[in-house]
Amino acid sequence: MEEKPLQSVFFHFRFKFLAITTIAFLMYVILSGAGEFDEFAKSPEFKMLGPFLLFAMALFFTFRKFPIKCPHCHKILPTKKNWRCPECGQEQGKDRYLIDKCRHCKQVPATSFCDDCKEEFRL
Repeated sequence: MEEKPLQSVFFHFRFKFLAITTIAFLMYVILSGAGEFDEFAKSPEFKMLGPFLLFAMALFFTFRKFPIKCPHCHKILPTKKNWRCPECGQEQGKDRYLIDKCRHCKQVPATSFCDDCKEEFRL
């Protein structure tokens, strides 16, 4: 009998999407700039670079704190808690974001458990 794949809350997707859009914007700025740096510094692309990077940093810190919803019971779950690492099985010892690496094995968790229904789901 086949096992069903774990349902996902697309938590890591938020950060991958942000990273890809930031890299794409930086490539646009670099490749569309003028040949010399003086001309490039006066271009509108260069002037958009600072506000965009500030906006991307604000989104990173906001996405990290935004709660997730369990795909099984649909309860709101915190993204900062004392989570147990699915790789090494040890608890973190203090509240940490789910996007952080494990303090013991240095792996980013790919799955988590719901506090209410105790079901496992992908991040």
